[in-house]
Amino acid sequence: MSQEPLVTKPASGHWSDDYPELGRGPVSFEDCVSEEFYEKEREHVFKKSWLYVGRIEQLPEKGSYFTREFAFAETSVLLVRGKDDVVRAFHNICPHRGNKLVWKDDPFQETEGRAPVLFCRFHGWRYNLDGSLIAPTRKDLLLDFEADQCQVPKIQCEVWEGFIFINLNPKNTETVRDFLGELAHGIEGYPFAGPHQVYKFKAELQCNWKIFMDGFAESYHGPYLHAASFGNLSAAAKTALESPNPFTDALAYQLKGKHRMFSFAGEPSKKSDYSKPIECVMEAGATGPWNKRNNLGPMPAGLNPTRSPSYGFDSFQFFPNFVIIFGASGFTTHAHWPTGPHSHIIEVDMYFRPPTSHKERLGQELTVTFLNDIILEDASPLEGMQAMLNSRAVKEFHLNDEEILVRHLHKTVADLVREGEQGGGVEK
Repeated sequence: MSQEPLVTKPASGHWSDDYPELGRGPVSFEDCVSEEFYEKEREHVFKKSWLYVGRIEQLPEKGSYFTREFAFAETSVLLVRGKDDVVRAFHNICPHRGNKLVWKDDPFQETEGRAPVLFCRFHGWRYNLDGSLIAPTRKDLLLDFEADQCQVPKIQCEVWEGFIFINLNPKNTETVRDFLGELAHGIEGYPFAGPHQVYKFKAELQCNWKIFMDGFAESYHGPYLHAASFGNLSAAAKTALESPNPFTDALAYQLKGKHRMFSFAGEPSKKSDYSKPIECVMEAGATGPWNKRNNLGPMPAGLNPTRSPSYGFDSFQFFPNFVIIFGASGFTTHAHWPTGPHSHIIEVDMYFRPPTSHKERLGQELTVTFLNDIILEDASPLEGMQAMLNSRAVKEFHLNDEEILVRHLHKTVADLVREGEQGGGVEK
């Protein structure tokens, strides 16, 4: 990694000066309240964007599959590794009578497994792993039937750095790599590949998906909401609530098209004056195992873009709803799936290198415990926030310079909805 910084703060000291198109005035969050806007958002954002749905390790061998249930698209998606090793995506529907093709005990629960063919348990029709029909049952009863016209409906699917993406727009012509753009290119080559020790967190919250995305778009809230979780943040909160905070003020913001990232400092991955006794025993804390960052190997140029010695994390936020956070332990993914205008599901997957000792495993689990608590702290105000936004008692809100990514997300969504409503632009 070059030691030359990729990003420097504007001489004015305000990140907003690099992005004047976002403005500085009050912002409306009506897009998190309006049911009418949610319907437009489903159509023009989620049904037309590349969406992260899982990791390649979830399809370890030919015939492996998993399903995803997406309320925003009113569909179930089936991901399969074919006999030719190609990963494909399908609408999880049998073209004979519309039965959900792959499911187990509950047709609305996501499932995974391995199968040599796709078998419809309603009438016994069988399909190859590429979606083509093998054979119907009782072919003697079929009239005016053309087998080559009976295929499981495909969804565009591509893999980038081991992340599986789908695009529900049949007219899309843009590759996932082109869609993710420059920010993604800067992190290519990171050791994403497994094996991994994976820890998962999933919850449904009664708030709009963008509200939680906004919580991961700034660290300004750190010394207030997370003061009890981070010792250094707590100390800073007591002495510098109205001053720049070296642990929570962003090191860098970058906005590239629909996507964005920010880099921020972190408590050091080593013993400090604020380390808890259990951290000292396990030599690990909220930022991961102590003094282990270099164990991940050389890092791509897009990480730590300011080359700061106090660097802690990078948060890459790929539109619309996919976040990758890089830290000392490895990487964490967040995905936010709308289930309604005022509700969504958050999925968090934490990827560590497989532990080599019991102590290292316990240290990882300690880090995961800290991170789960922090995520719960992040979530704690959001349902109440949604309720108050719904009241419309206040219609415009006053964001500061450290909340520039919040402005960016809401503007990007609004622009795409407006373009979709006007029918303008090139189909992608």
